[in-house]
Amino acid sequence: MGETSRWLSTVGRRLLNRNKHLRLDHDPRLRELYERCTGLDPKRIESQPISEARFVVIDTETTGFGAYAGDEVVSICMLELQGLEYTGQNFNSLVNPGRTIPDSSTRIHGLSDSDVAEAPDIENLIPDICEFIGEGVVVGHHVNFDLRFLNKTLYRLLGCKFRNPWVDTMLLFLSSSGRMGHYTLEEVARVSGVNIKDRHTAQGDALAALEIFAVLAAQLVGPNQPVSKLVKQQSQFGYL
Repeated sequence: MGETSRWLSTVGRRLLNRNKHLRLDHDPRLRELYERCTGLDPKRIESQPISEARFVVIDTETTGFGAYAGDEVVSICMLELQGLEYTGQNFNSLVNPGRTIPDSSTRIHGLSDSDVAEAPDIENLIPDICEFIGEGVVVGHHVNFDLRFLNKTLYRLLGCKFRNPWVDTMLLFLSSSGRMGHYTLEEVARVSGVNIKDRHTAQGDALAALEIFAVLAAQLVGPNQPVSKLVKQQSQFGYL
């Protein structure tokens, strides 16, 4: 990195810090969110038995695949499990991305600009999203895709990112089946005996991921084993 790039990077960090503290000073909810975000202890969460842990399954639909190249969330769904049982608690919202949704993306998830025109933007939703996730273990199919979009917003607002442990159902499938490679939600659902309804909607895909997770987790760990054992099932694939 050249001198100019280093200087710009330092200035950027200082501006982010200054803006963060201005926001925290004027918005008690954001301050609470920042303290919760930075104070979360992943090891304590991972030490809980599976049966006592809270899991949050997440799925997002977006304008495209580039979280750091201008794409944004247009829909999000989160579902709560206590142990491996769905509690019925959920968070489901359209999101105004603040930009045009490309036709290529609309053809996938069916959402157009008019559908999200009156929806809240992600910065207004992020406190509610963080509150719902809380100290849960975040679960999803290719879950880091979803987390990249949320972390981008959280970092822009507060200079922090989610520290929650996460579990990827695709990696659990590799561990459970002994296979290698890349598998779509449909492929994993079929092998796991899960029927997907409303594919490529945040709610439909989150429900499918929830059912897949419950099946695979039960195959891999016992209810009295710690969350860390489930998380470590992914380590053999070089993702942890």
